Amino acid sequence: MDGRAAVTDKAETFLRGLTPRARGMLVRRLETDQAVPVEIDARRRLILEAARAVAESRSPARQAAAGGTPDMRRLVFSAFEPYTIEERLTAPARGFVTAATLSHLWTYASAELLPAEFAVWNAPSTMPTLPDAAAYRQEATRLERRLFETLARHIETIADEPKRQQRFMSRIGGELARGEVDDMIAVRDHLDDLPTLSAAIVHLLDSGSADRGLLEQIATYLTKYPHTAGWVAGGVFRRQSSVAPLIAFAKLLARGETARRIRPTPTAAAFIDLGFAAADRAASRFLTILRGSRNAADAVTQIGVFRSVLNELANGLDIDGDGWWQQRMVAIKRRFSEMLFAEFDKLLPAMRRAFRVQETPYPGPADGAEVVFLCAIFAAASKSRDALAVNGLIGRLTPLVDQAIELYALDLPTRLRNLDGEARIVTLSAVDHLIKASAFLYGEDYASHLRRSKEQQLKTSRPAA
Repeated sequence: MDGRAAVTDKAETFLRGLTPRARGMLVRRLETDQAVPVEIDARRRLILEAARAVAESRSPARQAAAGGTPDMRRLVFSAFEPYTIEERLTAPARGFVTAATLSHLWTYASAELLPAEFAVWNAPSTMPTLPDAAAYRQEATRLERRLFETLARHIETIADEPKRQQRFMSRIGGELARGEVDDMIAVRDHLDDLPTLSAAIVHLLDSGSADRGLLEQIATYLTKYPHTAGWVAGGVFRRQSSVAPLIAFAKLLARGETARRIRPTPTAAAFIDLGFAAADRAASRFLTILRGSRNAADAVTQIGVFRSVLNELANGLDIDGDGWWQQRMVAIKRRFSEMLFAEFDKLLPAMRRAFRVQETPYPGPADGAEVVFLCAIFAAASKSRDALAVNGLIGRLTPLVDQAIELYALDLPTRLRNLDGEARIVTLSAVDHLIKASAFLYGEDYASHLRRSKEQQLKTSRPAA
């Protein structure tokens, strides 16, 4: 990834953690602020481009008013919508396409590839007015065909020109985005077939006994068009939200139960690869939460999703029997564990900042929220320490965390008895955050015990000044 793509990637990761309102304020500020030094103007444009890409990727197709102009970008890429994800993955995944890649591709078409036909749809003042919704869909079909035909010719033209290839890649979001564009070009002629195939696979797996005739039809199609297999797998995953059906169908396609049998069958292997991409996606979602909202419930959910996908892969297939998939599993686990290691290094210092209220500067609500978040993900990871490859770290930290919570649980509530003014308010807030953190670590019974202790101390304390 070149410098421009790296900056864009970092900007998008940050911006996805913001609320829509905060993102909108940032876009308006960047659009209206003219007092920007020349040397940072290019980076400002990159951030603005990323902000717009994120906002567009989260926005549904809108009708400004009855009979208004639809979102043409959304219409042009509508066939890829079932396979679109917001997360940036670390490895190519045929069957997923990143929302940011679609936004960058539209921007590239508007600015450089087909500006006369695409740029007019970017502003209300230049948007053509068509008679009805059918006319807009027809125009979207025409633009989609023009875009991908022109893209294919452009890619062929620059095939022997590394500098032009690098420039094209940087414009659409980097190396992984380039791979997504290539896959989109290859599969677009078969997009109408994919939902039917995915639905047929779900029916086949849910029926209990394998319909050999239906299985052969699906296998014949995938063998004739092997590049569609990952996209069909993506459709199955979207319907089932589980990796287990992907593994089950891969075994049917390969006519074997083992990784050694599945790997040499490209169409079957594509279903397993999509399973690994699902794990990668959960890791990317977790990273976005760490860098953005730091919402405890969301983070715990993604830890659970990641663990479930890994368990389904490990229990459904002998991953150790295939060197490539084994390395992929190790790499994905390492990525997640490294994120957890970095967060858990902050845990004990965060407890000291949030729960030590003896002297100023006092801890604030942000300190308490941070320690609650860290305790939440620590507790969630503790329940899956082997699957997440953090067994040793959890084992070393657990007694230290237990000791710290015990000391603060004895100290903080009793302080409420003799404090008033700001010190009392700060301590009460610290106790409330301690209760929330303890609920994640030890359950609701222990948290209830701390609540009773707090209420008892408040009853015997002197009134706040």
